[in-house]
Amino acid sequence: MFRGTSGFEFNSVELPIAHLAPELVGLRILHLSDLHVRSYWTRAYDELIARLAKDPPDLILFTGDFIDDKHDPRPALPHLRKLLPALQSRLGTYAILGNHDPVVAASDLGEMGVKLIDGARAVLETDRTSLELIGLPGVARHDLDAAYVASLPAKTPGVLRIVLSHYPDHVRRIRPLEADLMLAGHTHGGQVCLPGGRPLITHDKLGRPYHHGVHRFEKTWAIVSRGFGFASPPVRLFCPAEVVQITLVGEAR
Repeated sequence: MFRGTSGFEFNSVELPIAHLAPELVGLRILHLSDLHVRSYWTRAYDELIARLAKDPPDLILFTGDFIDDKHDPRPALPHLRKLLPALQSRLGTYAILGNHDPVVAASDLGEMGVKLIDGARAVLETDRTSLELIGLPGVARHDLDAAYVASLPAKTPGVLRIVLSHYPDHVRRIRPLEADLMLAGHTHGGQVCLPGGRPLITHDKLGRPYHHGVHRFEKTWAIVSRGFGFASPPVRLFCPAEVVQITLVGEAR
C-alpha cells in the first residue's frame, strides 16, 4: 500500500478478564491508533465510517498520532474534523496523544467529540457498574516517569482498569497499576516488513515479537496496534493497516 490506507484489516479478539463485572461481559471496545492524517482524504476513512455506522462499538479508544505533521496540523485538521465525529459509539471516544501530536490542541479534539485523557483518568459509569481509563502522558516516551505512576490511585477491586499508552514498552513501567488491559500503538507493526510480517524496525524496546498483536505481561493484557496510517515514507509492505475490536469476556475458572 502506498500513500492511502486501503484494504485495512478489521480484527476481532475476545479477551478474558479476571473478575470482570457481569455487566461488562460482551463490552466491545474499538482500538484505533496512528491515523497519521495528512492533507488528503482516503477511501479507507469512508469504509471505516460505514462499518461503524452499521455496527457501532460500545467504546472507542485512540492511542495517539492523529496527524502526521509534527509541526503544522492545519492541512490535516479539515479531514480529522470530518472523520472523528463520524465514528460513533455508545460510551464515547477517549484518547491520548502521540509523538506526532505535540501541537494538537485538546480543544480541537473536544470539538470533534474526542475526550482527551492524556496524563489523566476517567471513570465511566455504565450498566450499574463502572470502568476506569488511565491515559499515560505520551507525546514523548520520557514523559512517563515513576513519580507519575506512583501518584495514581491503587486499583479498585472488581473495577476494570484500562491504560492507554502510545508506547508499548510502557507496559513494563506500569506494573504497580495492575491494569487489566493496556492499549498501545507507535510501532505501526513495523510498517515495512519481510514476507510473513517480520518487521525491519519497530521503534520500541520490547523487541520484535511484540511489534503488534495481543500479549500477556503478568496480570496485564497488552494489545499493540499496527495502526491505521503511515509515517514517512508513506508505504506499507507485508504489514496491513488495522482496526482492533476487543470483546470482553469473563475469565474461565
